[in-house]
Amino acid sequence: MFFGLPWFAIVAIVAIAGGLIFAYKEEELKMEGKRLASSREIHDLRQIVHNLKSRIETLEAIAAQEKKSSSNDQANPLQDIEIEGEVEEQDSDNSAGRKRNRN
Repeated sequence: MFFGLPWFAIVAIVAIAGGLIFAYKEEELKMEGKRLASSREIHDLRQIVHNLKSRIETLEAIAAQEKKSSSNDQANPLQDIEIEGEVEEQDSDNSAGRKRNRN
């Protein structure tokens, strides 16, 4: 007799304690598996972000190069824009308004 308990009570207590320990370890393994899966996902996402950053840097370099070459080719950057005529009309309207104000 252990602590004054009969042997079948001790066997039941040991079985319950063993089951609790087993369940705790099983839950611990599940949490570790989730953590490993999360770390893999984080690694994959970091790799994707790194790839996207390099693509953005490449596109920025291309855009800067095209902007530099287009500014060298064109004296007036508004030539390609459709609103150039509207800008000229507004300038002429403003100059006409100024002439009226002067008279």
